[in-house]
Amino acid sequence: MTDLSLNCLPEGETLDDLVRRNCAIGFDLRFCRSVAVGPNDRDTITCDPPEAEFATLYVLTDLGEAIAIHDVHLTSAGADEVACVARALLKAMVNAQRDPPDAAQRHAAEQAALVDPDCIA
Repeated sequence: MTDLSLNCLPEGETLDDLVRRNCAIGFDLRFCRSVAVGPNDRDTITCDPPEAEFATLYVLTDLGEAIAIHDVHLTSAGADEVACVARALLKAMVNAQRDPPDAAQRHAAEQAALVDPDCIA
């Protein structure tokens, strides 16, 4: 797979690792716009595509979580980025289903994430 810069994932996190560790079962594309009232405010809302300023691609897990993986501006280049990331995400999900993690591997990954020194508690 080509090296994707997924701007919502922590540095060093790969799409393959994320999909496998979190047992991804799908993805969602949400259209958003800013409702910020100040320069340091990052509040956004989900909206209809004609009102959107950007889109966020999420991985959906078997536990019902939606994990943001990539934000894009709504331009033709942004559409190309979404297509590229979605293609890589589908490939990672198919590959993970061929060799799914067992319960012990998943538990170990969850425990490692809990003791990650970079994790905010």
